Amino acid sequence: MMLPDFPEDEVCFVDANILYYHFVETPSFSEICSDFLKRIESGKVIGYSSTAVLAEAIHKVMLAEVVSRWNLPRKGLVSRLQRRSDLVSQLSEHLQVIPTIQALNFRIESVTLDLLNLATQIPIQHTLLTNDALIVAVMQQENLTHLATNDDDFDTIPGLTIWKPRPS
Repeated sequence: MMLPDFPEDEVCFVDANILYYHFVETPSFSEICSDFLKRIESGKVIGYSSTAVLAEAIHKVMLAEVVSRWNLPRKGLVSRLQRRSDLVSQLSEHLQVIPTIQALNFRIESVTLDLLNLATQIPIQHTLLTNDALIVAVMQQENLTHLATNDDDFDTIPGLTIWKPRPS
């Protein structure tokens, strides 16, 4: 399903890549994702996420800023940054993520040990890695069925309706 067609007054879990596209200009995706987040802000859509997804979004925004500011290749970027903490201390764009989410009035689920335990069983059934399995666990716990993501790994999960940032 196409994200611009998401119905009003429904609850939608929002994955990190949707937030990333809002903060980091990405042709073909940023405008659609920003428009979707405006619908959440206006109350037309109820936005839901988790602390783990927010952490992932912050991490991705940080890496994008490093690539943009210092023109560094993405390959090996994390290990390079671990050796160059002076670069990390100069980053600022990631600081926008939490205040923006708070202003949009998202519902944020904290990750608990019970949720993490539930998530460890999901990869066995659905071949998902940990962060994606945690999304499914949160959605199951909260009885959510709509997921806004650009990640194709969720396409085969029964009971989920996947909404992607593609033009309608």
